[in-house]
Amino acid sequence: MFETLFAPGLDASSEAPLNEQLQAMLRHAILNGSLPAGHRLPASRALADRLAISRNTVLAAYEHLVAEGYLETRQGAGTYVSADLPDTSLTMTAVPDGTRTSHNVREKKAARPLSGMPALDQFPTDIWARIAGSVWRHADAVELLYNDPAGYLPLRRTISAYLEAARGVTANPDQIVITSGLQQGVKLVMESVVDRDRAIVLEDPGYPGMTTAAKTLSNPIVYTRVDKDGAVPPKMAGVPAGLMVTSPSRQYPLGQTMPLKRRLEILEWAQRENCFILEDDYDSEFRYAGRPINSLQGIDGGERVIYGGSFSKSLFLALRLGYLVLPLGLVDRVLKHRAAVDSFPSISNQLMLTRFIEEGHFARHIRRLRGVHKTRLGLFMDAAREWLSPYFTFEQSDTGLHVVATSKLNHLSDVKLSLIAGRAGIGASPLSETYRACPPQHGLLFGFANLQEREINNRLKELATLLSQQTGF
Repeated sequence: MFETLFAPGLDASSEAPLNEQLQAMLRHAILNGSLPAGHRLPASRALADRLAISRNTVLAAYEHLVAEGYLETRQGAGTYVSADLPDTSLTMTAVPDGTRTSHNVREKKAARPLSGMPALDQFPTDIWARIAGSVWRHADAVELLYNDPAGYLPLRRTISAYLEAARGVTANPDQIVITSGLQQGVKLVMESVVDRDRAIVLEDPGYPGMTTAAKTLSNPIVYTRVDKDGAVPPKMAGVPAGLMVTSPSRQYPLGQTMPLKRRLEILEWAQRENCFILEDDYDSEFRYAGRPINSLQGIDGGERVIYGGSFSKSLFLALRLGYLVLPLGLVDRVLKHRAAVDSFPSISNQLMLTRFIEEGHFARHIRRLRGVHKTRLGLFMDAAREWLSPYFTFEQSDTGLHVVATSKLNHLSDVKLSLIAGRAGIGASPLSETYRACPPQHGLLFGFANLQEREINNRLKELATLLSQQTGF
C-alpha cells in the first residue's frame, strides 16, 4: 500500500526537506481517503527502511502531523490516522484537482523551516484551547460587536501592566494600540505621523520588513550603519529626519544589545532632529544571561519614542497580534488614520490573549521558554562547533532566537546555503538579504529555539553532510 502511495517517491534533489515531502504525501493520502481514519501507520524504522531515508526524517514528519491533528499516537500501540481530523479535511475533498495542486504548492512553501521561531512544541495548546472554549461560551453582545480602533481595552490594560513591570515602559492603556503584528503597526505610524518630506531612517543591516513598509510611502529612506553598540545616529544630508526605527534590545540581525551610552546618544539625536523613534523591542523577552536593560521608551519617558512589540515570537506566528505604545500627543492622529484605512484585529484572539495573560499563563510560558531556549542554544553551539566549523564562523550569543554565522564558503551564496539548510530541516535566513546600502556580509541566521533537543545534533550533522557534498570537504 505504502509503495503505491509514495510513487514516484521522495525527491532528494528538491529544495523541500524530505520530512516536509513525507508530511505532504501523508496529509494528501489522509485527506483523499487512501489512509482512512483509524488506519495504523508503519513503525518509523520500518517506513524509513522502505523509503531509504533516515528514521529521524520519518519521526519528524509523524510528529508534525500529530501536532496538526492528522495523526494520533496510542501508548505502546503505534501511530494511527486520527478519527477526528482537522477542519480542513471537510473542504479539501470538494476542491477541484487543479486547485488542490496549487494549494499544495502554497502549503509546501509555507511549511519551510523558519529562522527565529520560538520552541513551538512548548506552547500550552491545551490551556489555549480551554480558554478559547470558555471565551466563546461566555462572550456577550458587547464583545461580539467590539470595534474600538485602539483594540480591546482589557487587553490594553494587561499589556500596560506587563510592559511596566517587565520592560520599564511608561504607558497607560489609552496610549496602547493593538495591531496585526509589529510591521503593520510600523506602517500605521509611518503613514500617520511622518510628514512626506521627512526621511524614514532604518538600520543597515536590518529587518527587511521595515524596508518593505517604508517603500510603500513616498518618503525618502536613509539607512544608518550598525556598529558593535547597535545603530549609529546618522548624519542627515540635506533631508530632515521624521522617524528612526531601531531595535536596541537585540539588533536584528547582528544581535548587539545597545548600551546605555548609545541609547542616550540616539535620544539626543532625535531631540536635535525634532523627530520620533520607533523602538522595535525585538526578542527582548529572551535574554539568557543577566538582566535586560530598560527600554529606550522608559528612559525617554514616552515623549519621542514609540514602543512596538509583537506576540509572534513569544507565542506563535499565526496569532498576528502586536501593539504600539504611542506618545499621548500621537494617539488621536494614529487612531483617526487607522479608522480610515485599516480593519481591526480579530476580537477573538484579543479575548483569548487577555485571559491567557491575566491567568498568569503568559508569564509562566516565557519563563519556561527561557530555560528551554537556553538549553537548546547550548546544544546547538556544541553541535555547530563539531559539524559546521569548516563552513561557518559562529558568533556567541546569550539572547534571542537565532545565531549569526558568517560563511567561509566564498563560492556559495548564502541564499543557496539557506536552501541547503532547509533541506536538513533547519530554518536559516541569508544574512546578505538584511543589507541595503552597506557592503553585505554573507552568512546565515540559524534558528535554534524551535529544534527539539534530540534532533539538534542530527540536523546539523545532516547539514554538514549536504555541505560536504557541495564543497568536496
